[in-house]
Amino acid sequence: MTRIKVAHLLHIVGPAGKEQGVLKIVSGMDPEKFEVDIIVMKDVRYPELLDLERFNIVRLKQVSGNSLKQVPALAEVLKQNRYDVIYTHSWNTLLEGYLAAKWAKVPVKIHGEHGTFERSSLKDHLQRWVWGKFDAVTVVVGDLAQKLREEFDYRKHNIAVVYNGTDHTRFHPSPEDRERYRREFKLEDSFLVGTVGRFHPVKDHFTLIRGFARFQQQVPEARLALVGGGGETGETYKRRYEALVKELGIAEKVIFIPPTSQPEQLLNMFDVFVLSSISEGCSNVILEAMSCGIPVIATDTGGNPELVAENETGLLFPVGEEAALAEALRRLHADPALRQRFAAAGLQRIRESFSLARTVANYEQLFSDLYQQKANEKQRRQAV
Repeated sequence: MTRIKVAHLLHIVGPAGKEQGVLKIVSGMDPEKFEVDIIVMKDVRYPELLDLERFNIVRLKQVSGNSLKQVPALAEVLKQNRYDVIYTHSWNTLLEGYLAAKWAKVPVKIHGEHGTFERSSLKDHLQRWVWGKFDAVTVVVGDLAQKLREEFDYRKHNIAVVYNGTDHTRFHPSPEDRERYRREFKLEDSFLVGTVGRFHPVKDHFTLIRGFARFQQQVPEARLALVGGGGETGETYKRRYEALVKELGIAEKVIFIPPTSQPEQLLNMFDVFVLSSISEGCSNVILEAMSCGIPVIATDTGGNPELVAENETGLLFPVGEEAALAEALRRLHADPALRQRFAAAGLQRIRESFSLARTVANYEQLFSDLYQQKANEKQRRQAV
């Protein structure tokens, strides 16, 4: 049986959502049907947080920023390995990946958008033109498909919506982890609000901290856990968060926890998970929190409403509205039965609609269908 050779092209490999999503998909694909490489254009960050031994990673010579100078080297790698499918991701690999794949005559070209776009008049026109050259443009939520059509005036019919998924054998409710880590961090009697994610402006931890401060005034036993950081940007924002919690007089109520390769353990110790992002695609960490049976409060932005069903599996609040966040926290704190209902409904929703197995199967079907389509087109041309 001939395996389909797939190359994912990433600007970097690291613990952020997009890269983690790619790694999860690759790890779940059928090795008897697919041979998958990950080509890295820049570098691998925080390898200690990633289990990279399972993957075949090809590194290009590093250059600063986006550079068409990488196109010849990338094309040579694509030709040497004779890939059937190239899968580029976001702006940072779009143009270089398309040009190299065209040069190397890779049959199937797929591009993925994950939630954050590079915007300018030139970039908007360039992206719209290049997207139209791909056999498929995947997006991780319906909201992104709508943005392509409305904000970029993209009219081609090659958009495929493929939601992210979560491995429920790894992310699941664990009373043992809850007890262990609440004891380790001395949080046994606390009402714990938590989040997991990089310390970056788009995640808007400032609104989370201010909303928590309002809530904590009425609920003295409340604590806030911020899991994240790392790197120069992460450390810069951590210092800013520390200054803010000190200014608000809640420094003793907030704990900072470094990034971890096992977020499922920390998720289980939360009473409520909050995502305060300004924008999101298909948030892996929302899915992971729901899969651990944790009620979710998230901003009403991007793909979040497609994951969190308002008043069914969690609560949504407007971006930047700290008072609305504080009210949502008060509501869940005051109603343990509601928290339990959200947790159970969220867990069921994940298992029915957002499993990793389902996501992987959707990608495998997309690769197979496009590969077969190209093979049929080649046969027709040869028959003429």
